[in-house]
Amino acid sequence: MATSRIRLPLLDWPMLAVSVALLVIGLATVYSATTVPGAHQGLWIKQFGWMVLAVGAAWVATTFHYRAHDPLAYPLYGISLVLLVAVLVLGSSAFGARRWLDLGPIRFQPSEIAKIATVFVLARRFSDPRLDLHRFKHWFPALLVALVPFALVAREPDLGTSLAFPVILVVMYFWAGMPWQTLALALSPAVTLVLAFVLDPRHPGFWLLIGGGLAALLVVTRPGRLLLIAAVAMHLAVGLGTPVVKSKLHDYQLRRVETFLNPDQDPQGAGYQIIQSRIAIGSGGITGKGWLKGTQKALSFLPMRHTDFIFAV
Repeated sequence: MATSRIRLPLLDWPMLAVSVALLVIGLATVYSATTVPGAHQGLWIKQFGWMVLAVGAAWVATTFHYRAHDPLAYPLYGISLVLLVAVLVLGSSAFGARRWLDLGPIRFQPSEIAKIATVFVLARRFSDPRLDLHRFKHWFPALLVALVPFALVAREPDLGTSLAFPVILVVMYFWAGMPWQTLALALSPAVTLVLAFVLDPRHPGFWLLIGGGLAALLVVTRPGRLLLIAAVAMHLAVGLGTPVVKSKLHDYQLRRVETFLNPDQDPQGAGYQIIQSRIAIGSGGITGKGWLKGTQKALSFLPMRHTDFIFAV
């Protein structure tokens, strides 16, 4: 009598080991962050449930050839954009933002679907053997793929989630083999963006600083004519557009940016979380205080420790 066996799919074992390690470390860290009595105590149980579902989904995904996802990329991307537009009109409103769609008993964030769809589309584009990321016409469409969901999510407004799209794009540019010179030029407008928040773009000194830095970068990278024009245009657009965008930001968004750049301007208010997280990280030194032994967490000095600040635990 033949016995049936469960056949393991071909796996990248080093990547699997790293993924499992990250899952375990993440769960242990969430547990550590939520052991102190409070509103989020026991959150690690929900995290464990999502972890089990994620492992199951990953297992199913490995049973398909990776090219099987290609036909899904653009339809999924299109559906995600429709959902992002729908959430602006029909989404549930909370704290001045529309981020969730309710479909009967199911409530979800379309931005999470948009992240996966964006990765699928970029992966399909970057796997094309004819791709040459030295050329503007080959890397610019990928920028638009990430820019559209970025703009829609920022409109909700959800500043934190929207910033995930540029990060995804940069990582995949790098992974696809974009030359460092091109990548440096593509990222350089981010410096102009930060300076436009800190300094006054109406002051001539701002443009002297930006112009000098860009000129030095162009000398080092020596881009082609089209890339040079694109780089200058992006810096001008960011420098001139930031004051307009800044005036349109919600108060909480503007405070978040200003606090990130200078948390000491409001140490008892908006800057409290950042300052306490720095104290927590500094008190642990290089090796940390040990699992479950963080004093800033235990004494509740770090209020939102289970969020993006979990590294401080």
